[in-house]
Amino acid sequence: MFALILVAGFVFWQIWSYYYHLLPQQVLIITKRPIYHSNEELNLAIKNVLPNNICFSSCYPYYLEIKMDKWRSYEYYEECSHPDLADSCISPGFAKYFSIILPDLSPGLHRIRVPVASPGRIGEEFEVDKIYYSNEFIVK
Repeated sequence: MFALILVAGFVFWQIWSYYYHLLPQQVLIITKRPIYHSNEELNLAIKNVLPNNICFSSCYPYYLEIKMDKWRSYEYYEECSHPDLADSCISPGFAKYFSIILPDLSPGLHRIRVPVASPGRIGEEFEVDKIYYSNEFIVK
């Protein structure tokens, strides 16, 4: 009887593992609303659907981009005065919520670009492994 339960558990684990690896391996970044104004608070949810931790930069955790002929980053970032380390991390299957005060932005279609280190640990040197993008939103 014990052997039968053990075999059934092994088969279940193999089937679950097979289908788990077919799931999209990504990071979801979603704004609370589709329309914002300059100097307004933007609420953002980041969900880790990867099998590893993802970590964010202590210097540049995100970039704002505007859609022109192509996506362009705003050039408002200053040089980082300290080492760029992994500052905040999200474990697999978890989400974090952030609030950002938008600077003066040109009206139009925008998104947020988020570089991540995966796998990563807080305090390690930040090295970009992948870049993810939020949904598009309008700034009026």
